[in-house]
Amino acid sequence: MAAIHSLLIILTSLLVQTDQITDVPLQKEPARYEINAPNIAVIGIPVSQVTLRALNLDGTLDTEFSGHPKQIIGLEFWVRDVDTALPPFENGVLELKTDLAQNQKVFITADTIVVDPDSRRTATTAVYRISRWLSLLPPIVAVILAIWFRNIILALLVSIWLGAVILSHGNLFLGFVHTLDTFVIHEIVEPGSSSYSHMMIILFTMFLGAMVGVMSAGGGTAALVNRLSRYATKREHSQLMTWFMGLVIFFDDYANSLLVGTSMRPFTDRMKVSREKLAFLVDSTAAPVSGIAIISTWVGVEIGYIADTYSSLGISEDYYTTFLYSLPYRFYPLHLLAFVWLVAYLGNDYGPMLKAETRAIAYNQLVRPGRFNIVEAELGAENGELARRQLLRNALIPLSALLGLSLIGLWWTGSIEIDRLNLEKLQQGKPLLDKSMSKILEHASPNRVLLISSFLASIAAVASCSFTKALSLNECVEAWSAGAKSMFLAILILVLAWSVATVCDENHLNTAGVLVELLSGSLSPNWMPTITFLLAAAVSFATGSSWSTMGLLMPLSISLTYSLLVPLNEADPNHHLMLGTIGGVLAGAIFGDHCSPISDTTVLSSAASGSDHLDHVLTQMPYALTVAAVSILFGYIPVGFGFQPYILLPVGLIVLFLILQFYGKSAEAEAQKLLDAGVTAEDFNRFEDRETDQGGITDTNDSASEDGPKSKEESSEEA
Repeated sequence: MAAIHSLLIILTSLLVQTDQITDVPLQKEPARYEINAPNIAVIGIPVSQVTLRALNLDGTLDTEFSGHPKQIIGLEFWVRDVDTALPPFENGVLELKTDLAQNQKVFITADTIVVDPDSRRTATTAVYRISRWLSLLPPIVAVILAIWFRNIILALLVSIWLGAVILSHGNLFLGFVHTLDTFVIHEIVEPGSSSYSHMMIILFTMFLGAMVGVMSAGGGTAALVNRLSRYATKREHSQLMTWFMGLVIFFDDYANSLLVGTSMRPFTDRMKVSREKLAFLVDSTAAPVSGIAIISTWVGVEIGYIADTYSSLGISEDYYTTFLYSLPYRFYPLHLLAFVWLVAYLGNDYGPMLKAETRAIAYNQLVRPGRFNIVEAELGAENGELARRQLLRNALIPLSALLGLSLIGLWWTGSIEIDRLNLEKLQQGKPLLDKSMSKILEHASPNRVLLISSFLASIAAVASCSFTKALSLNECVEAWSAGAKSMFLAILILVLAWSVATVCDENHLNTAGVLVELLSGSLSPNWMPTITFLLAAAVSFATGSSWSTMGLLMPLSISLTYSLLVPLNEADPNHHLMLGTIGGVLAGAIFGDHCSPISDTTVLSSAASGSDHLDHVLTQMPYALTVAAVSILFGYIPVGFGFQPYILLPVGLIVLFLILQFYGKSAEAEAQKLLDAGVTAEDFNRFEDRETDQGGITDTNDSASEDGPKSKEESSEEA
């Protein structure tokens, strides 16, 4: 019995241990796969890339794995608008990329991507998916609030916060925190970036303001205005000189905006040209000139987009020749430059620009009363009251230093970069790059050059004023500091505009991707130039960036046009529809960049011209829309049906002339009417503010309001 009892005890203990063993949960093994996917995706919009990697138990890449997992949930791969099976792993890696040139798209179709869900080594990653309309909300809100409240800073801040709230899963407080510590601050410090391009732009904007501050306080600006006044005695002359100077500074849009605006502002002030008009002249000869110049900092980027797309299509072509052939198809910038000349030469305006010009002529109010002067809030001694001597050299020396150093710097940095690349190519046995001027500018570092050039130019201004005893050294330093501080508001708007663009980029709300997906579809090749212009205009206006718009739409538009021409046996890389499509993308990108309130060149043009930023946008918009409409009706639509651009360009120019001649009015004549009627500046501005608040901006002699700035006789005549 004792033996049996002992045996029962042993069996019982074994059974208990067995139960304990079976109750221990199975240990989950390390994931078999690593999933690299965006944290955020817009429903129904392709993402740029998703990468899956097969892993060994120790976490290293399993290069021997090829084939397919048992199941992948949450991913779709579309080729030519057809849902296809996912390709197999190769050497342990599966890369799914959206390639618009090849009509390949990757979609995230679930909130969680799962690989092998039934395996003990399953891999998962969560993706926050948002609706399409939320992606469009921040830029739309920015534009609406800017017009409603007439406060661009408030509009941009609300837009950034709204985007941050969406990206924070609707958390209002986290959205506020991320607005400041993520989006705004990262636009200044740019974590992970080695170029520091935004910081360079901020600093060279400050240094340029410092240079202008010293020039103004030292009397150089006043002397320059006095000298120019000998040769230009009319308002039209000052505007034509501004237009011509904008053509001369063709090599970079940033340099163009800042140099032309700051140097011509005192002269146009003397001629009673409104700051809004000056900003329009400056902005219209910045990106439009650099974008079509055969030698500029834009050329390399534009040719690069053409080359990449043609290479992906297997097209062997001289890409620079294609770029040159596409120039006549850039209807918007070409028509715009001609339109600006006509506006300056004829002296006729319409819309809100006519109001601004009338106000400046009649009451010498260069900026609308109540609007914050973007430049001169801190800048004193605008007319050189501190200067003991007003000498022309105190303006010419810093301006010449800025222009000369910029040109030398672009050549120097471009040459050094080509030498570095050629050394690498020589070691690899590849063909070397030539040192043509276009290649040098393509590889130059414009932001770095402008940073150094503007600083040295500001020092040259200090040295010149000190040496000529126009100012003491302490006065020069004070003027330098005041000039730099005067650019604060412009820099603030610039940083906020960058932040909105980041909120809307492909790594966040992907606003451009939503617009492309919504507006693209099955099209006739004859309409491709028009459609691409409109699409590029919408995307660049919403994002404020012409370069990112070109990078996004060039592969899509060129490939789509090429694929539509193949069945017609007309797939020539220099076919007029191909060139029209290329011209449509590049011109549409410039239109959006030219008009968007969050565009950096628009902000810099306002800053350099001393204009209120929102007033610049609102007065410029009717002119830009007019030119865009003419470019579509007498450019992109007929060119799609075989008309030559050399015929269409003069036709568009004639139409623009007729619009200004018969619809535009002389601001000088309108100002004289107001003065003859005894309308005071207070009455005029009160009436203008009331009209703006009601949303209607009309010409000064076309209003039906009883309290408008008119005499009783004029009102009865119109009745």
